Amino acid sequence: MGCEKAARLELETTPGLQSTINSGTPRAFKYIPEELIHRIQSHLPVKEAARTTVLSKSWQQASSTNPNLRFPIVRGEKGTELVEHTLKRYLHEKISIEKVNLEIDFMHQKYSPAEKLIGLIATITCLQEFSLTVSSSNVYNFTLPDELLLCEKLTKIIVRGVGRSEYDCLKMMTSLHPLIKCVSLRELDLYCVQISEQALNHILSSCTFLVKIHLSDILWCKEFKNIKVTNLPHLYELHVGFYSWYSYSDLEISDVPNLRVFRYEINSDGTDTLPFNVKADSMSLRNVREFELRGVVRDSACLDMITSGFPFLENLTLSLDAWKFESFHFTCASIKRISLDLGSYKYKKISDVQICAPKLLSFSFSGYDHPDLLFPVSSLTQIELSFRLRHPFDVSFFVKLREALTLSPKCNICITTYKMPWDIDIDDLRRRLLLPPATNVQQLDFQMYDDKCLQQRSPFFEAFFEICHPKHVFAQQDCKYWLLNGRINK
Repeated sequence: MGCEKAARLELETTPGLQSTINSGTPRAFKYIPEELIHRIQSHLPVKEAARTTVLSKSWQQASSTNPNLRFPIVRGEKGTELVEHTLKRYLHEKISIEKVNLEIDFMHQKYSPAEKLIGLIATITCLQEFSLTVSSSNVYNFTLPDELLLCEKLTKIIVRGVGRSEYDCLKMMTSLHPLIKCVSLRELDLYCVQISEQALNHILSSCTFLVKIHLSDILWCKEFKNIKVTNLPHLYELHVGFYSWYSYSDLEISDVPNLRVFRYEINSDGTDTLPFNVKADSMSLRNVREFELRGVVRDSACLDMITSGFPFLENLTLSLDAWKFESFHFTCASIKRISLDLGSYKYKKISDVQICAPKLLSFSFSGYDHPDLLFPVSSLTQIELSFRLRHPFDVSFFVKLREALTLSPKCNICITTYKMPWDIDIDDLRRRLLLPPATNVQQLDFQMYDDKCLQQRSPFFEAFFEICHPKHVFAQQDCKYWLLNGRINK
């Protein structure tokens, strides 16, 4: 039984409890302390955790007092009543609640019980972690009770809005200046929500022990002008993503000496907007080791800013939704891993990519065309190449790809295609190839929008095996994809 194996593993890794295992028989499980049972059940999926109640009466009893409550996919009035009844029972019997994970499906009911249920949760004084996911088919407003911010032991807040389309949004409202007592907060994660600028900055300024801040798709109003990430000495990871393409905020960063991971994202149409609109103290960013920039990167000035502002940078991810030049040249002495996404097919085609990085170990490329790749100085060990092919091309694509496979001892290739006419001359390809098929390709992944590409004697399929003999091949036929701003989504 899967739950027995999970319980036994927890016992074996817990000091002083090895003796409770009695010849590997299920009978031993009734002697496990309730606290350990709670830990085991919390590590299991909800259905598996429910199955543990058949092990013994002690397991059944422990399941009704577990301090970690998970309510996956609450639908309709009956589901709401069940959650409400459970919360009231815990409060009435004074049972400790440390973690709450609540998922509400608003798509299948006439009203959302979010505010009512959160109001009950906010009265729990021993709450440490709070996670809320609201599924909605429309923009939905609800008020996050200020009482939640009064939980002094709260270390994690996660609020996420999930919709059927990109336009669905969870509007999280709070007071402009709520009273905040959760000064022990370590993690703040807001996704697809709307919160006032005053309330957000008030939270960030009050919770000085924050280690991780994740703010994604938070901007839906022009009044939101500035995010202040200041005086956070413990901050390790910062992720800020703006949804709007007509306006986005300044990001003020200062006094965050331990910041190591920084992700910044702007969804924009590439019009005359600043490529990197951030007011940052250089001393705060100099210790960043991992930087990700997605959105509008227009010219080399942004690349110069990266090399000068992040002197110890090791991992870099760039998404070039807008680029002025046909060449991409980048030099960095400390970089070890680079991921380059050429973004939308609408913008200027890049013909060559040249990266000078003596410590470079891994390079990942994704785009609609295959530029010439050049690494004058590097110690590459792995290359990942991903192409989203929308237009017909000749054998020169495969010749370039074969040359790229000589750059690293390990390579992975992912190809996504759409319905288009294919006219690949295999004989011409064989004449132009100067090297035998590469044997260093670990994985070749085909994701096809048209089954004809993978027919037994398809020239498209055959051309790849003329340039490489991969160890593993995965082919997914007739994939259903849709395009969003030049990006491919399943």
